[in-house]
Amino acid sequence: MSSNNIVPLAIIIFFISSLVLVGHIASKKINSAEDYLVANRGAPLFLVVGTVFATFWGGGTIIGGSGSAFQDGLYGVIEDPFAAGLSLIIIGLFFVKTLRKLKINSVGEIYTHRFGTTTGYVASAVMIPTFVIWTAVQLLAVGKIFTVLFEFNFYLSYMIALIVIVLFTYMGGLLAVIWTDFIQMIVIFIGLILLLVIGYTAAGGLEEIVLHTPDNFWQFIPSEKGLMPWITYISMWAGMALGNVSSPDIAQRALMAKDGKTAQKGMIISGSLYWIFGFIPVFLALIAHTLISTGVLDGNLFAQDSELLIPYLAKELLNPVLLGIFISSLIGAILSSASTSLFATAVIFSNDIIYPLFFKNKKEEATDKNHLLKITRYCVILTGVLAALVGLMSSNIYDMTVFAFTLQFGVLFFPFIVALKTRWATSYGVIAGMLGGLLVNVIGGAMQGAIIPEPWEFFTLVPPLVNITLIVLVSFFTKKSDQSKPLEDLYFTK
Repeated sequence: MSSNNIVPLAIIIFFISSLVLVGHIASKKINSAEDYLVANRGAPLFLVVGTVFATFWGGGTIIGGSGSAFQDGLYGVIEDPFAAGLSLIIIGLFFVKTLRKLKINSVGEIYTHRFGTTTGYVASAVMIPTFVIWTAVQLLAVGKIFTVLFEFNFYLSYMIALIVIVLFTYMGGLLAVIWTDFIQMIVIFIGLILLLVIGYTAAGGLEEIVLHTPDNFWQFIPSEKGLMPWITYISMWAGMALGNVSSPDIAQRALMAKDGKTAQKGMIISGSLYWIFGFIPVFLALIAHTLISTGVLDGNLFAQDSELLIPYLAKELLNPVLLGIFISSLIGAILSSASTSLFATAVIFSNDIIYPLFFKNKKEEATDKNHLLKITRYCVILTGVLAALVGLMSSNIYDMTVFAFTLQFGVLFFPFIVALKTRWATSYGVIAGMLGGLLVNVIGGAMQGAIIPEPWEFFTLVPPLVNITLIVLVSFFTKKSDQSKPLEDLYFTK
């Protein structure tokens, strides 16, 4: 390791240690399962905005997004950040107030109380793959950063990231996650603006950047004629914009807010910020094109993997102190997303599957002994291990990010809508829809021997169509035998 790496590494170690310390402090304030799972439902607006933005703004957006923008321009990043940012606004406008009125600890409980325990188990089980994949994405991002910048062994970096994420999430639960998210959001802003300003200067200013902008870089709609380009375009928006709507991590942010109005404002503000700051990786990709064209940066460094653009750009342009600050902001963004997805998955395992299965008839005893709290902490570790294994099966960060939520779109978007907004759907219909949507992806992946089946447009749009078709048809034929309950009869506060 070069002596030039000592200063940035020291800054990064200090930053990561601070996050672990926050987790330790938060753990002292955990007195119940509700404290751990939903932060005692008292978060103010600034914490809601901080945690939602930092949750979305992870390795897929910064590392993956800059690489995709470098290759394909603005058109290459429609899914994330633009479709993803739209999802936050949709959630804020149409769903978050309803969620905040429910006395639940996780989104899985909606399916349980609306359609019965079997539906709740199935819904919770099919949520897990999305968030295990998303956690894996963040671990991959950390591995790539440390490998490029400090010549660390990739697998060592990968394991260090895993241990840190599991450690502070295990200790402080959602309370630790939202406070570290808020801190990380501030550091993210500082780091990205820092690299953008220095990169802009190094590139020679606006005239040079415009001169070296690739043709069609700012294309935002299909330029080719025919139906297929528009099917692709619709798939790009639908997978991320609608796939995020039913996300359990977003529901947790609604549940933790002090009231429905705070939750709604937080989502809309976060989505707007996500769009604004989403242009930064795009501009950094433009700066990289300019620096390569003028001979300042060697394009061969990331010719095989464009997702290494940001680490190489930072290494080339920043002095050791600024490099340490920027990489800390980058690591902070990644850890924020990782801890959120890790925690959301752990809550699904514990609150929606293990706890009701094993303590269904012992609720009072389990509550007294705080079994739910202990189970969730163990599930944090379990989820971390699963994510680590999945991450080693694929190395493309951006594609894995998009696929994770595309999978959720095909399986859970329509069940989430009918659970919250309708009375006609039955438990049989919802189960058939979820399993049908999932089965399309499973068959595609099995036939191709890949996590992400192709053509991706087919596996974005067909699963949700199968899903809603089965929900409607099976619900129609099972209406008389169904015992599902209206949501308002269950958990609305008075």
